[in-house]
Amino acid sequence: MKDRFNREIKYLRISITEKCNLKCIYCSPSEGEQCAEEREKHLTAEEIESVVRSMAQIGISKVRITGGEPLIRKDACEIIERIAKISGVEDISLTTNGVMLNKMAETLKKAGLTRLNISLDSLKEDKFSYITGGGKLKDTLAGIEKSLAIGLQPVKINTVLVKGVNDDEIDSFIELTKDMPLQVRFIELMPIGPFGEANSDKIIPNEEIIEARPQLVFDYKSNKGQPATYYTIDGYKGKVGFISPMSHKFCSTCNRIRLTSDGKLKPCLGNNGEIDLIETIRKYPDKLDHLIQDTIYNKPQGHNFGKDFSSVRSMNKIGG
Repeated sequence: MKDRFNREIKYLRISITEKCNLKCIYCSPSEGEQCAEEREKHLTAEEIESVVRSMAQIGISKVRITGGEPLIRKDACEIIERIAKISGVEDISLTTNGVMLNKMAETLKKAGLTRLNISLDSLKEDKFSYITGGGKLKDTLAGIEKSLAIGLQPVKINTVLVKGVNDDEIDSFIELTKDMPLQVRFIELMPIGPFGEANSDKIIPNEEIIEARPQLVFDYKSNKGQPATYYTIDGYKGKVGFISPMSHKFCSTCNRIRLTSDGKLKPCLGNNGEIDLIETIRKYPDKLDHLIQDTIYNKPQGHNFGKDFSSVRSMNKIGG
């Protein structure tokens, strides 16, 4: 389906929980915020399936499961299995911090998961612990190794760069692509949540990283309809990607829409507009298709980052 700006919307990102087993500095909610699950307002696996089924009928073919940390939800594999059986859905991916992957990767693959994005913001144990609020680096690394071993590829590493915190590790992350078929993607810090809003001076434009590393060669084959811009290095097995929502706006080609765990359809990450689907799903299911189509058609033209925008949701309440 196309929106009013003639963009074809094919990609649905579903947050299945706001809860997480880590407390990353740029993602965690402020003190006092409650999770939707604590109020018993999150969508059930069956309700998520009904939304995806409705969207698949109008052209959604790619689905990503996110959180919070999606794997702490006990029915995560059931949700993936339900979505995998829906006609029209061709690709199911997952964004995770990797902590539980070593134990769950094989089950996820059997359920229908095709590929992974794994958040990893430091390769140093002490710094990883600081950024994640006490996480253990070895757990995430074990999850990455397991995922590669069983063929959940491509495995993409998402690294949010923060000036003065982990920008000294840029080359170490790039080196991960030398011997492993990983796609390491550097993501510019966004003004979402208390940390992002208070630290706009810590944003590192991806262009600076690229210009300082002439060994990076633009990969024309991998840069079609994606928010990430990919580069390769001669002789390396993997790729290096850059997602630049702050310095290079890619709204004109945006093909996605988001569903939050508490049942809100969110057309744009950098816009507070959202449509509540829960009442329609539970009381007026015959009206669900029309509501979804109307929301997609009226997707905003672009995000509001850089315009004194303040998100009413922290990142864990939106989905990665």
